[in-house]
Amino acid sequence: MVTELREDRTGLGRFDVTPAPVVRTPARNPDGSVICPECGQSVTDTRGTQRIRRPDPADRELREQLDQPLLTHGWVCTRHQYDVVTPHHCRGSDASNLPDGWIGVRLVFADEAVRWVPTPERELQRRGIER
Repeated sequence: MVTELREDRTGLGRFDVTPAPVVRTPARNPDGSVICPECGQSVTDTRGTQRIRRPDPADRELREQLDQPLLTHGWVCTRHQYDVVTPHHCRGSDASNLPDGWIGVRLVFADEAVRWVPTPERELQRRGIER
């Protein structure tokens, strides 16, 4: 069903050109399930590694080094003309609430707030970015 929605995109989406994803804080139903903060649809089943094309790092140094999409752990809603990526909560630069191998980077979200986002440390090291 999600694939069908993607194929229904209009405008430049017909040519496989899509806008950068919108990064938002996860929203939850009273039962704890994760929903899209824009449309309210359940995204619980999409939990996994998501790709943020053109991320907006809060740190100038990282912004200068980051020339590729950023991987993060969280959810995604594809029911819009753009993807809505909702990264998992991250406790600081060491991502202490996540398994080993994840670190935190600060991104500017769609609401202009700066929040920590988890990313695989190995992926940044592979690109020559030390945190």
